[in-house]
Formats: sequence, structure tokens, C-alpha cells
Amino acid sequence: MTPAQHTSSALRFLVPSVRDIIFIFLFWSLLAGPLSNRPLADADIGWHIRNGEQILATHSLPRTDPFSSTMQGQPWFAWEWLYDILLGILHQACGLNGVVWLCALLAAAILVLLLSQLLQRGTGLLLAIVLMLLAEAASTIHLYARPHIVSWLFSLLWFVVLEQWERCDQGGLPRWIFWFFPASMLLWVNLHGGWIFGIALLGIYTFAAFVERVRAQDALDAIRASHRARAMASAFAASAVATLVNPFGWRLHAHIYRYLGDRYLMNHIDEFRSPDFHGWSQRLFAVILVLVLVAFANNRSKVRLSHLLVVLLAAYAGFYSSRNLPVSSMLLVLVAGPIFWENFASLADKPGAWQWVRNGAARISDFSDRMGAQEMELRGHLWPIVSVALAFAICLEGGWLGSRQLIHAQFDPKKMPVAAVTFLQKEFQDSQDKQLSAQPVFSTDAWGGYLIYRMYPERKVVVDDRHDLYGSDRIRQYLILTQGEPGWQSVLKDWQIRTALLPTDSTLANLLRELPQEWRVAYEDKVAVVFERR
Repeated sequence: MTPAQHTSSALRFLVPSVRDIIFIFLFWSLLAGPLSNRPLADADIGWHIRNGEQILATHSLPRTDPFSSTMQGQPWFAWEWLYDILLGILHQACGLNGVVWLCALLAAAILVLLLSQLLQRGTGLLLAIVLMLLAEAASTIHLYARPHIVSWLFSLLWFVVLEQWERCDQGGLPRWIFWFFPASMLLWVNLHGGWIFGIALLGIYTFAAFVERVRAQDALDAIRASHRARAMASAFAASAVATLVNPFGWRLHAHIYRYLGDRYLMNHIDEFRSPDFHGWSQRLFAVILVLVLVAFANNRSKVRLSHLLVVLLAAYAGFYSSRNLPVSSMLLVLVAGPIFWENFASLADKPGAWQWVRNGAARISDFSDRMGAQEMELRGHLWPIVSVALAFAICLEGGWLGSRQLIHAQFDPKKMPVAAVTFLQKEFQDSQDKQLSAQPVFSTDAWGGYLIYRMYPERKVVVDDRHDLYGSDRIRQYLILTQGEPGWQSVLKDWQIRTALLPTDSTLANLLRELPQEWRVAYEDKVAVVFERR
């Protein structure tokens, strides 16, 4: 190798690419920047942390509920146990900073992987960045430090590998592709329940391969499609079998089926309800969907069946549940990006277009293609690695770098009952009767995970957001109570609630204020109020 080649290789390794810069910006924005309030905006992460720490302490998986007074001893499917263990390790080492560090790492890596795939699939750099930013903005609706973010990564990886499989000739197919699906499913099924989406993706490409075999007019194409269809069907079967390799076996599948098939729960849990398009994330998902429709309309003859089915799956999932918007948005831009860029670049040679349109399209596409080619040559990614390692070292030091605290992950005291829980903890410590002061605390399901994080094991919650554990009957009672519907006092009595921590302006808080003979206000601030039965 010549000195010039050595210099060129060193530069490709040391010079940060656009993807590196975007990764570092997204990573630090989530960890200590303008987006740092997102990862801990959902209190659900609280019980995940405690469950992980309990697994580490006992060296066993929980089979029954340990956190709730109403469901104590009832069967509990903690199917995200592997991610919980990782959270437990990071929390013990770095506190909440470690939890947010993991979320920032995964989110930034997923979005940069999305950008890389857009570029590799032929999307110009400028359009690829715009589409990636649209997908990121749509994903903020569910950008929490919860296990579901792993399903974003696996869904993206499965789509990428399936695309490679569909485009490869059988002779040039890497051997690892077949085993990628069942092997990764062994992890996915123990990290998050979103593995069902991966099975659906693999099923789509398998079906498309069988249809291609039937419709093939060339004998050689038919043979290739037949081989691919059979191989994909085998991978589908192997992946389906791999879903059984979890601590709960087939009972997990039955439990998820009952959970997702419960219409009452699906209609009353906010994240499972259809998106409200008054929010920006929902509107941007609609924009992405319009871009897909425009791209398809101009290239109807070139649209592959697999892409059409993926778009239908992503659109249906996004319209069905707001929690699906991130994955749906990413898949939609991956399908639409190359088609849309091809449409734009073709304007440069379109005879009927205005001259200024042709010239502008030619210049933009030429510049973007040159920048994209240069971008793909920079593969060192040294600076993102250094940035992630440095951030983890800072987290190990409590977020401090010298005399300055750079990272300080915490639950937002303006949205979570931070001060109210501190009052309850102090009350427990100062109480002479520990058994009386350790009564379960009733709160909203949205705050339940935070109470578990702060108060377990001294005090349990009455209800939290593990809706699959509580079931529709108990959630129906919970909603009757919190919404002040007829019979709310009966629920209050049946559940033997003696301590309630509620949002200050909530319906139930106002109702309890009207019963001063039975309930007293022990603590109150702008966020939460603590009621104790007299």
C-alpha cells in the first residue's frame, strides 16, 4: 500500500461522517440535551428496573406478582425479563443515568441505521436525512426508555435482511441469512413482545416469494423464487419454534393472545388506541404516508408485492395503535425513499418539465449523489464509539465530569409525584407503627411504575400499568373509581384503600375532598395530593 493509500485509509477512519455527527447529536440530545426529558417521561420504566434488580438478587425469574397488593401471588408473565436484567445492571452501576444512556444509545443507533439503509438503497443524502428526521419526529410519541425500543431495532434489522434475501440470487445468498431469523428471535422473544411484528414481516416476504413463483414467466426465475419461498417458509417455521424458547413456553403465546384480544383493554389503554391526529407525531406519520402514496402512484409498475404488503402492514399498525407509529414510520420511509428519489432525479431528463426544474433537479441530485457516495466511504465510526464510551464513564461517576455535572437523568418533578412520594417515605421512616404506615398506596396506573421504583418493597401499589396482569375486570373497576362513575365508593371500599396519591386536579381527588369526615389531606402540591383515611 502506498503512502497516499495509507493516508486515505486513515482519513476514512478518523474523519467523522454525516451519520457519525447525527448519531452523536441524537445520542447527547437524549442523554443530556433538549430531548433528555423523553426517556423517563413514562413511569413504566420504574417497575422494569425493580424487576431486573430483583432477578439479579434472587437469581430467579418472578412467576407471580411481587409489586401489587391486589394481585400479589397471582401469575405474572414478565416476558421482558432479559431487558429488565440489563436495566437492573445499569441502574445498580449508574442509577437512572445508565438507564437513559442505554435508551439514547439504542435510539441513536436505530435512526442512524435507518439513514444508512436509505443511502444504501439508493436514496439521495439530502432526502435520506429529511426522511430520517420525519421518522424520528413521528417516533417521539413513544420514545421512552422501555423495552419496546428493542423491537424498533429488531423490526428494522429483519426488514433489512429480508430485503437482502429477496434481492439475492440463490447462489450468492450468504449462509447466515437463514439462521439470522431464528437466532435473533431467541433474543427478541425474551426482550419484548413486539416479536409478533417480526413474524408478520417474515410471513409477508414468504407469501410474496410464493406468489412470485406462480407468476414467473421465465423457468429460471420460477426456480429461484421457488427455492427462496421454501427457504423463507423454513425460516418462518424455525422462527416460530424459537418463540417457544422463553421461560413461559406456549403459555406466553396464549397470554398475549388473550391480552391483545381483550377489546375492553385495547379500547381503554391510551397507547393501544388509534392515534389522535391533533399531535405533531401523528401528523408527521400522515405526511410520511402521503409521501408513500405519491411515490407508489408514480411507479405503480415497479412496486414489488412485498413492498405493497409491508406498506399495508405498516399503515394498518400505525392507524390501529399509536404505539406502532415509530416502527410503521421507519418501514414506510425505507420503502418510499428510493422510489421518491428516483422520481425526483428523473425530473432532470423529463422532456415536458420546465428548464429551471430540470436544472435544479439535476444539480440537487448530482450533489446529493456525490455526497452520498463520499458518505458511504467513511466507515470508521470512531467518534460515536468514543462518545458512547465517554458518556458511560461519566455515568459511572454519577454524571459528573470533573466539577461539572453533565448528565442528570431524573423523573420530571412537574409530571411525577416526586415530592409526594418523598413525603410518604418520610412518613414511613418516622412512624412508630411500621405495619400501619406500610399500607398499599392507590394511585393512577400511569404513576404506578414510579411508585414501585421509589417505594418497593416497603410499600406496594394497588394498581399500575401492567394491564395484562390486572385484566379488564379490575381495570374497569379502576376506571369507575378514578373517573367518579356510579359505584366508585363501592370500589374504594372493596379495595380497602387507606392511602391515595392522586393528581391534584383529578376527579377522584375532588371527590375525596368532599368527604372530610372520612379522608384527610396529608400532603399536597401542584402535582399530587396524598389522602389518608381517618
